[in-house]
Amino acid sequence: MSAVNDLDTPTADRERKAFATLAAQFALLGYVLIKGDPLIDGQALYYAMRLGTVQPLATLEAAALYLAALVGAGDGGG
Repeated sequence: MSAVNDLDTPTADRERKAFATLAAQFALLGYVLIKGDPLIDGQALYYAMRLGTVQPLATLEAAALYLAALVGAGDGGG
């Protein structure tokens, strides 16, 4: 068990919840949102992938903006 948790922060501010929510929204469009390894120098923190394409994303905010752009472009995955 980890001594570090985010239970003392509001639910909307929890990074794990935000990531899980975005990952589910990406999945509805046929994308996979994964976390990178921050210990590897130069690696992005997040990646959106679909059909062999990879989009590196620096933050969850960048992931949310990318998702909004996909929805705005009508990329419904079908």
